[in-house]
Amino acid sequence: MVALRRLAAAFTLACALGGTAHAQLSQAVPPIGPGGFTVACSNVEQDFSRVAPGASAESYWEGQAPGGGYVTNLLADPANAFVVDVALPGDRELFGDFAGDTLTFAAIVCYPTSATNPRPDYPLPNGKRVPHMQRDGDAPIFPDATTRFPVLVFSHGLGGSPLSSDYLDAMMLFASYGYVVVAPFHGDARISDIDLATLNDVVDAALHFSNYTALQSVRPFALRAELDALLRNPGFAGHVDPNAIGGFGASLGGESLLLMRGARLTVSLGLSSKTVMNDTRIKAAVGYVPYSGQPILPAFGRDQEGMHDMTMPYLAIAGSADITAPAIMTALGMWQVGGVRQFVLLGGVSHGFDVRAAPDIFTWSVVFLASYVVDDPFARATSARMTSVTGGVDDRLLIDRFAPLPPGPFETLAIEYYNPALNRYFMTADAPEVAALDTQAIPGWFRTGYSFKVYAPDAPVGTPACRFFGKPGIGPNSHFFTILPQECAAVLASPYWIFEGFAFRVEAPDAAQTCPASLVPIVRMYNNGKGEQVNHRYLTSHSEVEWMRVQGWIDEGTVFCSPP
Repeated sequence: MVALRRLAAAFTLACALGGTAHAQLSQAVPPIGPGGFTVACSNVEQDFSRVAPGASAESYWEGQAPGGGYVTNLLADPANAFVVDVALPGDRELFGDFAGDTLTFAAIVCYPTSATNPRPDYPLPNGKRVPHMQRDGDAPIFPDATTRFPVLVFSHGLGGSPLSSDYLDAMMLFASYGYVVVAPFHGDARISDIDLATLNDVVDAALHFSNYTALQSVRPFALRAELDALLRNPGFAGHVDPNAIGGFGASLGGESLLLMRGARLTVSLGLSSKTVMNDTRIKAAVGYVPYSGQPILPAFGRDQEGMHDMTMPYLAIAGSADITAPAIMTALGMWQVGGVRQFVLLGGVSHGFDVRAAPDIFTWSVVFLASYVVDDPFARATSARMTSVTGGVDDRLLIDRFAPLPPGPFETLAIEYYNPALNRYFMTADAPEVAALDTQAIPGWFRTGYSFKVYAPDAPVGTPACRFFGKPGIGPNSHFFTILPQECAAVLASPYWIFEGFAFRVEAPDAAQTCPASLVPIVRMYNNGKGEQVNHRYLTSHSEVEWMRVQGWIDEGTVFCSPP
């Protein structure tokens, strides 16, 4: 019920004219254009004379050709293409009639290449062109011999293919930003020809539940197999970073990446759920209009509880007018995510690719992936601050939780806890205190999932933070932190507080409560003495700040600037 109330509050705020985001915490970023790399792709040369009468090349790409025809039936040089056989487990609950079967999948890989790559583009019958395509056993040409590029596992929507619609353009954009993008042809129609565009099809899915579940379960196995093929390919293995792997999925592809990373899939009409796999190599992923089911048949179990143990950082970009993948179902799933999460709502966008929203979609995606796959510090700070993209459609960040990069020299984490019995929040950067709270040596406190970085008390940078605790018997049962000398002096002079020392160091905002673009603003929230006890929170989360406001807490502004 709490999650539903918070969702209602979030959607109400989204509909408010102009929004109510915290001015210093928020940032509208300009839209991106193409990245700086020229793009090339792997061999998908095809013999289009093999297309059956009345069929099209697209029908083979999508697995809908007569007689179960698939893209491998057209490949002219399959030995030099990414083609793999995938043996499915014998789990009928997940794979239905396909349990224990072996299916063949093809993929295309697009990657950054040299600006002088002489290979010609390969024209496709739908008017698209595969840029600088490899042929006849060609090795890939990279911009240099030493750079290791991040990998992006790309999963298209139901019934599509990497060469259909606008998927190839999306792959090329990510490759232009330095990603090696591997995209299977899922060939969904080989498993089920269901279409989830209307409620009647959801009912049909329920009536043919085993193969509907198989359709969803097979996809992560295809993604994993093609990723494995890429990482062991001699032409690519020395040019990719196996420790920097992310994902991008559209519609059912957004669900596929969640299932690949440990989300539990609904496996019964009673809404029980089950893990398909958990490939921890995927560091972070983005889902555009990700399919999360319908109210009568959620994708991740009852109340989307199957998302609870999914710890991968995930950005979900939903459309407010989408009835195929309703935004409310995606939002409910995102509330269950225990780790880093961002939920962005695009006003007026329905299912499918909306050209008007392209700047929003790709700007959000590129920043998020740079933050949590590449671990770029400036991108991490930008991701923590951004609430919209200028231009395009009306995009709003409604749910978010940030995580800082691992602490470096002189850095540590300030971790927030909550005690439900006391209805109190507490924040600490003291390692023994963290251990005592985590082990329940000090009972009743639990991590909220929110944290930010600070400098150690003896660090040569930053401003020291005074830590106070209410004086027993007369003061509040709460802690208070400040780096303002005048605030520290005033509280130090109060008989109601005890000075406990300097807890950490951190950078200070300027007079306008603004942090440099490379740092993350920390907002202090005050409960206004609710319950006759003082309590403060120190937050990076836009949605959590707004939720505190809804509950009557006072926004005291940006008080710290934290390293990302």
